[in-house]
Parts: sequence; C-alpha cells; structure tokens
Amino acid sequence: MGMVAKILAKKGKQAVGRVKGIFSGGPEKEPDYPLGLHMNAVLRFDPTDFIIAEQSFKIGFPPGDISVAAIGAFVCLGVPFHRFYLKDLKNNEWVLEVADDKQNLEVSLYQTIDEVYPDDWDLWLNDSTGLIGYKDFNTPDQVEYSRVFRNPGPDYVEPVEYEESIKGGGQEFCVSHAMMLYNREIPVTVGENLTEYLLVSKEEDEEGVLVQIMAGVPVNPASITVL
Repeated sequence: MGMVAKILAKKGKQAVGRVKGIFSGGPEKEPDYPLGLHMNAVLRFDPTDFIIAEQSFKIGFPPGDISVAAIGAFVCLGVPFHRFYLKDLKNNEWVLEVADDKQNLEVSLYQTIDEVYPDDWDLWLNDSTGLIGYKDFNTPDQVEYSRVFRNPGPDYVEPVEYEESIKGGGQEFCVSHAMMLYNREIPVTVGENLTEYLLVSKEEDEEGVLVQIMAGVPVNPASITVL
C-alpha cells in the first residue's frame, strides 16, 4: 500500500478525537517548501530521460498532471529532506524527494516496486549479513544494484535510521525508517549512462512494520513544472 492509500485508509477510520486543532484557531500557514511545491499542488515532469532509457527503468513515468497528496520531512545524515507524496487520477503513486544541502537541491523521483512483510527479520537486519546494508542488492528478476554509502567498503554497513513526519488528509503521523540506498548505471548511448536508484527500507508506524523497496531516478529541478 502506497503512502497516499495509507493516508486515505487512516482518514477513513480515524476517531474524531485524533483530529486535533482543526477547528481551534483556523488554518495554519503552510511552510515554504522547495521547488514552490505545497499541499495539493499540481505538477508535470519532462519525460526525456524516460524516453531515452526506454523500458530499462523499473520506475514508471508519471503521465500528465499529478498532485501532491501528502508531505513528509526528515533529517538524514545531517541533511534536511522533504518528500512529496504524489498521485495521479488513477491513484498511481510516486514520491518526489528533495534534499536541501544548502548549496543546491538534489531531487529524485521514486515509486514503490515491492513491499515485503518478513517472517525472518534476521535476513534483512542481521548485523553482518542483512540485506538492508549489504554491499549489493538483487531484485527478484536478478537486476543487481550496488550500495551507495561506503562503497567501496566493508561487505555490510548498518542501515541509516531517521524519523519522518508526514502531513496529509488533515492529520500528521510519524514513520521510522532504517534504510540503505543502492544504484546501478544504465547505458543509453556510447559513453553515456543514466542512474537508477533502489531505496530499501524497513518502515514502521503505529499500524505495523514492513520492508519497502522503491526504484528511483535523479531529476533535474528545471524539468519539473508546477502548475
């Protein structure tokens, strides 16, 4: 279940008592988010890289106009991040992640390609051989990605942990992450490659825990049109 679908499910079953502050003082002023984005903003992506990569990317291209349904914020390795949870009219979902390192914005677009509810957490989180943090990661179709952090380095490094606060659907909640980032290079022309990411993360909130696997690509901020 994507984050937008989860928010809608939460909203559908939440008790009145959980909705705090909505009628006590009027609407809060929305922060100044990067790229000029905001809740319910509509945006459009340039498809150039997706056309060049043909069918090589695991992430699907967002066709047409898509909207911001929720916004997350967290700090990871000392860098502030925002995540904009997007959906189209068919309820397909993507995550636009923006890292603000003070010098420039690093932007990536992700889409969930698998969710796993492990019976054996040691397989994923063992402190020497766990899949989240191992030097490489293979998807079920045997596509291999290499770890981004500390590579080259030891066979295993600990997952990166952070807490994300998410607002959407008139509520706010927290998700705990323990993740590792991987990537691979996709040749498109002679001497030119495109990068695809794989973000593998243990995610836990008040309703449970799972492993989420998202494919992603770097995005040029200039290729995003906010309508």
